Amino acid sequence: MSTRLTQEENRQRALNRIQRKQHGDNSLAANGPAKEAPKDGSVQQTTSLSQIRGDNKRARVELTGEQRKKIEENRRRAMEIKLERERNNRDATSNSDKVHVPEHAKQALKDNKTKNSPQGLRPSINRKEYIEFDFATMKDSRGGFIQDESGNGDSDGGADSKNESKTLEEWKEQQKKNQHIVRDLAPPVDIAAAPKCFECGSLEIDPNLYSNFGHVRVCRPCAKAKPEKYALLTKTECREDYLLTDPELRDVELLPRIEKPNPHGFSRMQLFLRFQVEQFAWKKWGSAEKLDEEWERREKARLDRRDKKYNEKLKEMRKKTRAEEYTRKLRNGQNLGERHTHQWSQAIAMPGNANMVKRRCIDCGLETEELVI
Repeated sequence: MSTRLTQEENRQRALNRIQRKQHGDNSLAANGPAKEAPKDGSVQQTTSLSQIRGDNKRARVELTGEQRKKIEENRRRAMEIKLERERNNRDATSNSDKVHVPEHAKQALKDNKTKNSPQGLRPSINRKEYIEFDFATMKDSRGGFIQDESGNGDSDGGADSKNESKTLEEWKEQQKKNQHIVRDLAPPVDIAAAPKCFECGSLEIDPNLYSNFGHVRVCRPCAKAKPEKYALLTKTECREDYLLTDPELRDVELLPRIEKPNPHGFSRMQLFLRFQVEQFAWKKWGSAEKLDEEWERREKARLDRRDKKYNEKLKEMRKKTRAEEYTRKLRNGQNLGERHTHQWSQAIAMPGNANMVKRRCIDCGLETEELVI
């Protein structure tokens, strides 16, 4: 009988422990406290095993935030351990970093590898030595006539990719070029107040001259028909033909200009408008006639300087020649004051004239013609 009571007590304690784990304190409070066995030895069972199993099926365990966080950490740690194990299995030499290898041993291994290989480390193949035209990297420039330098039509990145590959000097050069890019002017809103050509009164004025040379209003046909007025002059022509100085040509307010790449050098070429240069030159020298007089005066002074320099060089050359003659005589033992006496050859009659004879000095080669009377 006592053994039966002990089994019943153990069963009751196990049932109570299961209820505490599954339902918690709240569920235990709801179901009521478990009753102990009476003192008289009779066993009273309040909850059956089938009822507890039914409660386990219906009850759903809710995890707290800390429990979920701990589960995620354990899962992540397990994945790291798994990956590390796979990596160690794949590369058995990964643990060699823990072993200290002396420097002389490393050098010996390196030399051994180099000696065992037939040629050591081979350089990479340079494709340019075998491929003259690589169509994979070649760019279609369309013959160089309609090349899009702005990069708007570039499918690989447009202007941004080109600007990233440019240097600072190339970018500044491109900005200078873009400053003088002239596009057609917008159509006028008021035709009566619109700018018109000075020559023919046309509304289609040249945007290049209008934008870069102080609103010069002239159309393209008139500018082409009158090159003596609207032609572009270089800086050298302005300095030599109109006698303008460099400070005057550097002043943008006095003489507007446009800059272009110089095909003859590295410096940029400056172009000026002819009639603006002439107006400033007439104002400086007074008139075209005075400019011509000044040009003639400078040209005459230049020729005089050239002749004077030539005469000085000729005089210096004569002095050197005379000094060389004295030196030669002294070297040959001749007297500087000794006079030369000609030793004439026999007279030779000149053909066509019987009264004329010719003689020649045997020493110096001087020839004379004599008239025989």
